[in-house]
Amino acid sequence: MTDFHQESERLLLAVSRFLSEHPRAVTPEDVREMGMGEEGYRLLLAAWLGLDPDRRADAALYHACFPEMVRRLDPAPFETDAYRQAVGSVRGREGAFTLGMEEIRPMELFVRDDMVRLSDGHVVARLGWFDRVYTYPALRENGRIWMTVTPNEVNTIRPMAEGSRGRVLCCGLGLGYFAFHALLNPAVSSVTVAEIDGGLIRLFDRLLRPHFPHADRLQIVQADAFDYVRDMPAGHYDTIFVDLWHDAGDGVPLYRRMKALEKPGSRYLYWIEDTMKFYL
Repeated sequence: MTDFHQESERLLLAVSRFLSEHPRAVTPEDVREMGMGEEGYRLLLAAWLGLDPDRRADAALYHACFPEMVRRLDPAPFETDAYRQAVGSVRGREGAFTLGMEEIRPMELFVRDDMVRLSDGHVVARLGWFDRVYTYPALRENGRIWMTVTPNEVNTIRPMAEGSRGRVLCCGLGLGYFAFHALLNPAVSSVTVAEIDGGLIRLFDRLLRPHFPHADRLQIVQADAFDYVRDMPAGHYDTIFVDLWHDAGDGVPLYRRMKALEKPGSRYLYWIEDTMKFYL
């Protein structure tokens, strides 16, 4: 009997190591030499992840998971995202924060969306790669990446902004990507952001707010998001979006802490919630 949990864990650990240590290991030259396009990329990645095609279990894992797990993406839809179009040329610094553009190189592997459970029981990361360079807004704090607008953020945040309604609270400012798209949503009447870092708020107000639609409907409150949610009246906001973590690794305890503060009358949305549920 196949142990889907054990196989999924083995594959996810290998993917995590690859993304941390060798995301550019598969090169355009390698893929051209294979001459198999998207399938060639998958086979090269499988080899890097330690799968042996001559081993029956590894071959079965490859055919079960890789077609959904790894896909070539077209960068054009992400390049035409309204937020990227509005702020893509903005550069600047404020204290420890630096705002600029960074790049995903051709064939570089990246996370494209939340993890997903396949029909056969495997749980896989959803990964992508481009044929050409893709540039994206990025915010660094003391040199460390804090927030980006990569395909993963676009695919996992924008649908939540587009599905929000009424008075909206956003916990965590970041680059303001959620707030930007929520303000474009005609079903949203106002957006309030709870952000604890005054330096980040100053950077946003000086460099990003001037490029935002309906900025008069956007309020930023300097506050700890957990304290703000704890003290607000029940039902004060129709939609509450929470994004206070870098990834699922640091997000699970923060997610559980915020879940314990939920109050009736509001719809709560959590960034990468599906992925964190798999971790839990």
